[in-house]
Amino acid sequence: MATCLNDHQFTDGQMKKILNKATDWALTNGLVFKPDQRPEAVNQAVCAPFTLFPSVVPRHMLQQAKDCMKDFNTLMYRVAQDHHFLEQSLRSVIPVDPFVRRLWDIYTTVRTEGAAQTISVDLFRNDFMMNVTDSGTKTSAGIPPSSALQLKQIEFNTISASFAGLVGRTGLLHRYTLDLAGKDYTAEEMPDNEPALGMARGLVTAWELYGNPEAIILFLVSGTEANIIDQRWLELKTHQLNRKINIVRATLDDVHTKGSLGEDKKFFLDQSEVAVVYLRAGYGENSYTSEKDWSARLLMERSRSIKCPTVRSQLSGSKKVQQELARPGAVERFIQDPAAVHRIRQTFAGLYSLDKGSEGNEAVKMAIESPDKFVLKPQREGGGHNLYGEEMKSTLEKIGTTQEREAYILMERIFPLPEKNYMVKEGIPPMLAETVSEMGIYGVHIGEGEKEIANTVCGHMLRTKTDGMDEGGIVVGVAVLDTPFVVDV
Repeated sequence: MATCLNDHQFTDGQMKKILNKATDWALTNGLVFKPDQRPEAVNQAVCAPFTLFPSVVPRHMLQQAKDCMKDFNTLMYRVAQDHHFLEQSLRSVIPVDPFVRRLWDIYTTVRTEGAAQTISVDLFRNDFMMNVTDSGTKTSAGIPPSSALQLKQIEFNTISASFAGLVGRTGLLHRYTLDLAGKDYTAEEMPDNEPALGMARGLVTAWELYGNPEAIILFLVSGTEANIIDQRWLELKTHQLNRKINIVRATLDDVHTKGSLGEDKKFFLDQSEVAVVYLRAGYGENSYTSEKDWSARLLMERSRSIKCPTVRSQLSGSKKVQQELARPGAVERFIQDPAAVHRIRQTFAGLYSLDKGSEGNEAVKMAIESPDKFVLKPQREGGGHNLYGEEMKSTLEKIGTTQEREAYILMERIFPLPEKNYMVKEGIPPMLAETVSEMGIYGVHIGEGEKEIANTVCGHMLRTKTDGMDEGGIVVGVAVLDTPFVVDV
């Protein structure tokens, strides 16, 4: 089984020494969570969960993911601009999914009025897994040859693409732990990775495009946020690029209470004009606890501020749109370059509609007959929503041919590359475990109508969990932060 340390076994004393130094390094360098939001605990932090060492990633897999990211940036921006495609893609979801319907109502309201701001900025993260098609033959690195590995897209995040800040710290931590373990490595094996800096450049560029040096950037956040330090890293990188930019954190309730639209639909929070709204909240129904929260989201969307993302970009990231893009001719609607189309389509897993009719009926039958080969996905971000195995089967049997099933899509299940690593979580003794990873690629896109102002790839991450676990959320305690140890196969 793959490991960057060639299955090296540590004594208890060696492990304790490396672990103690690694956790102190994490606390010293801001690789932390603040899970306790009580006022008396405001200065308390704990280590964010991480693997003790980096996980092995074949170089051609990481390169393939990065090579297609700019294509995906362009694709998803153009999808968000195409009203007809969004409407046709989501027409079956809107009647059965109240959250998507509320987002759609905001989108159509602003579209009818006419958008006050034509520039949009997107901070994306494209998530992949390495699907193993043949687990027999292994290379000297303990992983299958390139012919037995496929890069498959899991999802595309258009809102609140997290961990760009903490994963930059994780890579530096892993260089340190490899040193402690006596493992030599090259710059190519442990590449530089600072996605928060690239994403901050996107926010700074958007702020400059707005054209008012006195205006602020608003980080829309939740009232309680264990992952606040990850957000702070993006804030600090923005400050590093331009010390004159004032960043303010506010909740939807703050926007409702203190926000207003002025002349030319300029958005003010208290007395400060807002140039850019960066949403780190608002991606799930739990963000909207009252009609006031929905009113606040509409106010921001109607404003002249540059949104990251716009509501139409958020809608374009839904699972139903992902499934519709896999249909023949859908990508080609937006991308004319055959090479780019190939790069995109090469990463698509099997995606199936559950709309009422023969196509959906066949997909349901297929999933019930082979529940271990598929995943049932609702239109949600943030993890913890997917259904697997017998739970998926029983859900499909329960909803049958009702319209309720149109709130989901069916996706081919990926069987990722297993490895060995130590997982470090607060309050749990670290153990050498069999793990699997999901790889995220960060990208920035800024556009105005047909014009592409910026399109960049700005870093990567791994999210690693124990093999056999279905969900993979980091904040909820299932997965941990990780970075790639890049090898040739």
